[in-house]
Amino acid sequence: MSELGARLRRARESNGISLAQAAAETRILLQSLQALEEGAFERLPSDVVARGFIRNYAQYLGLPPDEMIDLYRRERGATDKIRVVPATNPPRTRMYVLPSFFAIFFITLILVGLAYVGLSALGRIGERATPSAGVASSPTIVPPSPLPTPSLLPTDVIALPTPTPSLLALSPVVVTTPEPSPTPIAPIVIEVRVPNVRGNEASWIRVQTDGNTVFEAIMRAGEQRVFTAQRRVFIRAGNPTDVEVTVNGLQQGSLGTIPGQPVNWSWPPN
Repeated sequence: MSELGARLRRARESNGISLAQAAAETRILLQSLQALEEGAFERLPSDVVARGFIRNYAQYLGLPPDEMIDLYRRERGATDKIRVVPATNPPRTRMYVLPSFFAIFFITLILVGLAYVGLSALGRIGERATPSAGVASSPTIVPPSPLPTPSLLPTDVIALPTPTPSLLALSPVVVTTPEPSPTPIAPIVIEVRVPNVRGNEASWIRVQTDGNTVFEAIMRAGEQRVFTAQRRVFIRAGNPTDVEVTVNGLQQGSLGTIPGQPVNWSWPPN
């Protein structure tokens, strides 16, 4: 038993509405409503038309349309596609940035230490030398102030810099793609067809949905197309007697009675 069909039937019966009354007020064929409540979705014209029926019927019965659409999709076995985006790998050359920084730091530290030892040795030699008679003594070389101990310098240098883009690039980056939001189902589903019967040949047809032209071509006998709209549909047919229209599963018949005389047709009717 279909859970969707059971919920639709319970909501209709709790409101005291018959199937015939629901079909007349929603403008959905009685056979289509029976198929929905029985869970026989294969008896509906197409998946797009079925979802349009479910949305209109759920709104009519006071049920949440989106929840009913999701329940329909689960019962039909439809699932959302999962997109896997591989993580980007950082360039290998950037892995040598950190060792190069420490190498330069230690080389500089060694040079400063050697300069300090050399200046200290020169100062001690000047202190031991005695000045000659009649010759002014040379000024004593004052040693430079002692430098910070090497043990503190690495801690200060490492604690101060903030993460740079080059260091951050070493970590893998995982890119997540948000799931697409479900596309709203159009409340107006139009089927335009040229029946494959004797005497029908072809007709030029232009279709506009919500003010936009979505189709303009010649349809031949046996050809049919489905269009959806949110507010309004406009159709102009060059040979209206060969063109039939169905709105939300409800037959509207031919667009005209005079062969070869173009006709304008719109829904909702003016």
